[in-house]
Amino acid sequence: MDAPARPDRKSRPIGDITLSYVERHPELRGRGKTLFLSHATGFHARVWDPVIARLPPVHSICVDLRGHGHSSGGPFDHWQIIGQDLAALFDTLDLRELVAIGHSISGHALTQATSLSPDRVAALMLIDPVIMDPAFYEVGARIMLATGPHPAAQRKRAFTGPAEMFARFRDRSPYALFTPEALHAYCDHALRPDGQGGLTLACAPETEAATYAAAFSNPGIFDHVARVACPVRVLRSDPFDLKTMHDFTRSPTWPGLAAAFAHGTDIHRPDLTHFMPMQEPDFVAAEIARAAGLAA
Repeated sequence: MDAPARPDRKSRPIGDITLSYVERHPELRGRGKTLFLSHATGFHARVWDPVIARLPPVHSICVDLRGHGHSSGGPFDHWQIIGQDLAALFDTLDLRELVAIGHSISGHALTQATSLSPDRVAALMLIDPVIMDPAFYEVGARIMLATGPHPAAQRKRAFTGPAEMFARFRDRSPYALFTPEALHAYCDHALRPDGQGGLTLACAPETEAATYAAAFSNPGIFDHVARVACPVRVLRSDPFDLKTMHDFTRSPTWPGLAAAFAHGTDIHRPDLTHFMPMQEPDFVAAEIARAAGLAA
């Protein structure tokens, strides 16, 4: 595979925030599909680097969600705002013929964005999306409320640099599941200046914790599922239940999700975890290439 193009960092105002993204191969825009990749809670656009490196040249955009990476915005209490952000970015950039690829929260958000902007999305790939069994939403919200602040709010935020971050995480779950390349992609771009001469997590622990706490906020996502008409591939690992919902390696994806789409395909990988883009980038890249009609 050719060396990947250098990512070009850009940003656009979206409502009261600014969304940052990296673009590769803009010269190929309009000459085939555009890949739009969006990350999981607590991560950032550059976690897709190992996956992109395994694809042939293609126009792609990898976004930082609000409150993550280089994007502005802080904690939010309802997940529908993320889908609205991404649909607005589609419109602002006038993106078309998209293959929209979302991991975890972004699978949820891109389902909503595709419903809101159906003429812009040609295919949807949901990688272990946080679209849970419909029966979980009411009781799950009560459990979240009863358990108090999410423990992510207490995570270490200050680091001397990516090397310290890598050393701290490489033997810890779930990061120990990542390939070294994927863990470096995360750590190398996860920090920003703290304004006092140090470095801090670009996704503040408060934002990460609030995002997890709001995981059950949008049962209306199933209205959007019903409206998505394009082909949808759902990649998922083994599901959690309400007793294992805090095990981040288990899948939050409703096993019946693919069948709920008009044109859904279920791809069950029980040998992988929720973190399959970082755990098995070869597999994820191959599935993206298949969805986008890219030559190997």
